[in-house]
Amino acid sequence: MIKIESLSKSFGKIKALDNLNLDIKKGELLGIIGPNGAGKTTAIRIICCILKPDSGDVLVNGMSIHQEPIQIKSMIGYLPEEPNLYERFKAKDLLRYFAELYGVPKDRITGRIDEMLELVGMSHRADDRINTFSKGLRQRIGIARALVHDPEILIFDEPTMGLDPATSSNIREFIRDLKGDKTIILCTHYMDEADSLCDRVVILDQGKILDMGTPNDLKSKIHGDIILNIKVEDPDDGDIKLIQGLSTVTGVDVVDNQYTISLRSKKDINDIINVFEGDILSINTKEPTLEDVFINSFKQG
Repeated sequence: MIKIESLSKSFGKIKALDNLNLDIKKGELLGIIGPNGAGKTTAIRIICCILKPDSGDVLVNGMSIHQEPIQIKSMIGYLPEEPNLYERFKAKDLLRYFAELYGVPKDRITGRIDEMLELVGMSHRADDRINTFSKGLRQRIGIARALVHDPEILIFDEPTMGLDPATSSNIREFIRDLKGDKTIILCTHYMDEADSLCDRVVILDQGKILDMGTPNDLKSKIHGDIILNIKVEDPDDGDIKLIQGLSTVTGVDVVDNQYTISLRSKKDINDIINVFEGDILSINTKEPTLEDVFINSFKQG
């Protein structure tokens, strides 16, 4: 569906993308995660034919961004992190404007607008101006705008950034409901969002891919099925050696006075607790998360 070939882009001395190669399958929901400045937004703006790369190409259904940008734009619905909505428009008029802009047949426009407003729970605000909407409602209208021409590809850049939990949950449900029907690219800083929504996740940094795979595949790369976090009063190097000698322990990291211990099973937890001899301030266990994978990728990098 989308083939990114040797894509590079610089802004002055800053290299935003560095020979990036990536294939995105039809119907896939691909997550892109990475720190600020990793190149996420640059990559998707090139796919959307908003930016031109310094070198390389993106093929969308075999069409090149260099040769057929208009056709590619018509296939994509894009929701930027800060949707540029025309604030004096009423919600329905904004959607009508973009439906006409994208060439939706005139006899289908009204029905399509009604359908999109209902999808995002905004039918009751159809006649209200955009400047009366909260950030969450603007995101909903932004999603409706991205969908109004029924594109094959949807690209969301931080769609839940800065939203309250209830609104974020609603927007994630919109995205989840679109899975399979559309090819979706989701850029996010929220690891739990990528974990719960995405078929595959790319970890990007300085314009390069550090790691890639399904959420479960990535989490399985963290050495151990359990992560034990122990905070102590006085860390001791001797304790680390004792813990590393236990049979199910696969890794030990210490930051300040907190130990992060990876284990294959719970078998040695009691022995680990005994190592600290009552020096423990707090303790908890968890399974590896995408956040652990993300942090581990940068340690290895």
